Amino acid sequence: MIHNTLSTDKQCKRAIYHELGHWLMGRNVGFDVGKIIIGTSHVGVYGNSAINPSPKTKLDSTNAIYEHLFNRVCILNAGVIADILWHKKYELEIDSKNDTSFFYNNGVMDKTAITDKGKIEELLPIMNGIVNTPAQDEKLLKKQMDAIQGKAWDSSLSFLQNNKDLEFMGSELIKEFGEFGKQHFTTEYLIKLQENSRASESL
Repeated sequence: MIHNTLSTDKQCKRAIYHELGHWLMGRNVGFDVGKIIIGTSHVGVYGNSAINPSPKTKLDSTNAIYEHLFNRVCILNAGVIADILWHKKYELEIDSKNDTSFFYNNGVMDKTAITDKGKIEELLPIMNGIVNTPAQDEKLLKKQMDAIQGKAWDSSLSFLQNNKDLEFMGSELIKEFGEFGKQHFTTEYLIKLQENSRASESL
């Protein structure tokens, strides 16, 4: 995990926001979501948002397969975007010194030390093979895959930017961690928190 200048406390708060981004995007695209966990291991602070990537129906066309993989990439991107939004809110100096690619290339890891970027890069060649004849030139191939990733990124950014659930739930989860050291957030608790967020919007 990056930002060794951040305290462990701040790294955990950052990881909470990151995992919440995954969780919210997962619910938005219709994936089954579970609990959020943060912790520390030999790789440092890590996070995990339980999201079931299994299709709910048969993927009986290449379009259906592509759409499912696209949604998965959107979920992965959402963690990075939430991470960036956390920095804009809580660590403006770090945010101002780094661009989007920095956070994408140096993101929060899961317990196996894999970042969202690593997972996305495993899916993009498959997706590209569905919608394009893969270019044999390395630069052209990268351009094809970058176009797919760009669309997924824009979709996730559009969803999370100014997202009231992210702001409300993120603040509450960070508060729970700060005051009580809470590192496990159950599915039921998260769903209830989202309901509270939406109820507060209607007041």
